[in-house]
Amino acid sequence: MKLLSTLALISILSTNLMAQQNHIAQSTPFEDVIVSVNADSVALFMNTYSKGIIAGEDDIKIWQNRLNTGKERLENRFGDFELSDFTFDFEKEESKLIIYFKGEEQMRMGVIEEDGAWKLDEK
Repeated sequence: MKLLSTLALISILSTNLMAQQNHIAQSTPFEDVIVSVNADSVALFMNTYSKGIIAGEDDIKIWQNRLNTGKERLENRFGDFELSDFTFDFEKEESKLIIYFKGEEQMRMGVIEEDGAWKLDEK
């Protein structure tokens, strides 16, 4: 019985690891956040968000502050990181991007498809 339980656990873990991918279409906006933080690109950072999040808040100063805050949060949470440290999965029913850092789930973020591109749909 113990062997069956162990085999079942190994199967579940390997299925979860196989589901994680370096890139999926839905991970594009989060990947762009990482790139925008590293390049200090407010335009790219702002472009990662849906129209609903941006609505009426298109002042570049607001987005520069958000970029700076995002950079601080990422550095505090992950330290010295690279895009290759992240893998992704997608939960279709809730339209959530599942973000893993070095193989461990870190967060889930709402994403939507707008005009043929995936966007973050939460701050």
